[in-house]
Amino acid sequence: SRRTAALMLVDDDGNVEIHNDDAATTAPIASCLFTELTVSARLGNTPRLIELPDGSRFESTDNEGIDGLLRRFHQSPWSRALHYLESHLILVLLLLLLVGGMVWGFVSFGVPAIARVTAAAMPAEVVQQLGKGTLELLDKSLFEPSELPRGRQTELLAAFEQYTAQYPELNIRVDFRHGGEIGANAMALPDGFIVFTDELVELAQNDLELVTILAHEIGHQAHRHLLRRVIQSSLLTAVLVLITGDVSSASSIIYAAPAILLELSYSRAFELEADEFAYQFLIEHQISTQYFADIMQRLIQQAEPDAHPHRHQSADADPQPADYFSTHPDPRQRIKKFQVTP
Repeated sequence: SRRTAALMLVDDDGNVEIHNDDAATTAPIASCLFTELTVSARLGNTPRLIELPDGSRFESTDNEGIDGLLRRFHQSPWSRALHYLESHLILVLLLLLLVGGMVWGFVSFGVPAIARVTAAAMPAEVVQQLGKGTLELLDKSLFEPSELPRGRQTELLAAFEQYTAQYPELNIRVDFRHGGEIGANAMALPDGFIVFTDELVELAQNDLELVTILAHEIGHQAHRHLLRRVIQSSLLTAVLVLITGDVSSASSIIYAAPAILLELSYSRAFELEADEFAYQFLIEHQISTQYFADIMQRLIQQAEPDAHPHRHQSADADPQPADYFSTHPDPRQRIKKFQVTP
């Protein structure tokens, strides 16, 4: 194809003729009805593209003339309104704020609500398959078989059983793994499986400290946090693709950064929710909440072995910027909630 000068003529009945060389005296090279044309939307004063039924295109900068024909023959009021909005900077800025607010509201409130409802309605078979696949992946990539003596494992499982049996609907099972790189930790999988690492068991000074961790993980199970996070991550990716219009952009750190921060905020909210569940659990079972505060403090000290104990900020200190880039809430605030006042 090549570009050539041309003239479009439209009569009162909407008949269109395209002439070569910008001359009306030549024979038309194409003809049709105006209603058969596809006219691009107006964007400021940029040239308009008009597509003919045979696939050829006519380009013109006579936006006013084209708009007049559209109003006369087949333009909808919405198209004129859209052009009016696009031509006024203040309206564009106001609409930008409106759209930004709607996106923020959907991501902040809509996505968690959808995930909560979807997770509750998820078939048990799907949840079990997801949990099984997650554990298999962790066993291949992070965990090693537990090195705890079998007698110690049996003792702990018996201690946990009196609490987990109260939640038959959650199908809770506890097992142990050697944590390796992740060290002292515990995690709840979507299908009710809870993993304690050997390092966490060794860190605890008594079994009630482990019970408080169990209560926290049961909180994750009761609220289906991992399943909700998987759904929320998928929804955030979908929103990101809709906004950017490019699937590949979801892998770009520039575009993904806001989604990552939102995911971190979701994660912190889940941890606080599980903490609240654990707190009520310990009160109900008449277990001192101080046990949770003690083992949390020990976990912090283990994570910061070079930190001097007196250099830790007080529980009343304001969170530092780095705290907001953590998947967990400020540990000082979490400890403060569980500490028993002398």
